[in-house]
Amino acid sequence: MKALHFVLFCSVFLIPMKIFSQSNCNMSVTYSEMAFEKFKNAYKSDTVDHAKVFIKKGIEEAEQASAYALICNCPLAKNYALNAVTFGIKAGKADNLEEVKKQSKKAMDMALDVMTATPACNQNSK
Repeated sequence: MKALHFVLFCSVFLIPMKIFSQSNCNMSVTYSEMAFEKFKNAYKSDTVDHAKVFIKKGIEEAEQASAYALICNCPLAKNYALNAVTFGIKAGKADNLEEVKKQSKKAMDMALDVMTATPACNQNSK
């Protein structure tokens, strides 16, 4: 009878938690992909003002990637996402296109690192 209770406990509590965690890991990757695209658009922009529109959205999406990475229990991905936010903020404060592009590229790289790190954390939680 105890074995049956254990199986029921696992199926009711642990399996949904694993699915919940995997879902959050997937959301971290999704938001980092969106942040990467926004920072890439900023990097390709011809004017500072045009780039800043993309940078603002990229920062918001990198923040979401960080939050989901935290819930997913992936501290490395969370740190990469926060670094993307930091570089995005620097890009948003820059007053010349060269600096905007430099910081946007760094933010892109960090968003890409989130996409790389998160699946490894997801694998480790299985």
